[in-house]
Amino acid sequence: MDEKTDLDNIIDIYYQAWFKIGDIYHAWSKKHHINDTTLFVLYVIKETSPYCTQNKICNKLYLPKQTISLILSGLEADGYILRELNPADRRNKIVTFTKQGEQYANSLLLELKAAEIEAFSDLPKEQVQSVIDAFSILPSLLEKSLIK
Repeated sequence: MDEKTDLDNIIDIYYQAWFKIGDIYHAWSKKHHINDTTLFVLYVIKETSPYCTQNKICNKLYLPKQTISLILSGLEADGYILRELNPADRRNKIVTFTKQGEQYANSLLLELKAAEIEAFSDLPKEQVQSVIDAFSILPSLLEKSLIK
């Protein structure tokens, strides 16, 4: 095999792994009666400080404003979030958890984190470091070659 064929195979394996990881998060979310996109919205709200906005969620998850708006409307209807006008930018609302929403998000995200820790714990430390190194450098390399 030549180098191009080797790289083609590596990229195919990369895609298979990428899609499989997505399938796993989708199945985990479904098991917990939540859409995986909603799960990641909860994660962004929790991790974005000092406050979160719909635009921050859209930018972080690369999803359309309509999609995020629909998810936020559902979370608001369930009593998990509040949306308030942003005094600094009245076009964009600040998204915060209600007490119930914070408990809901924390319970889901802590369980998810525990499962991810368990998965990484099954790898030898050197392999964990290799995964982290690769995932740390790959975005800048992809950006360099895809977004010239």
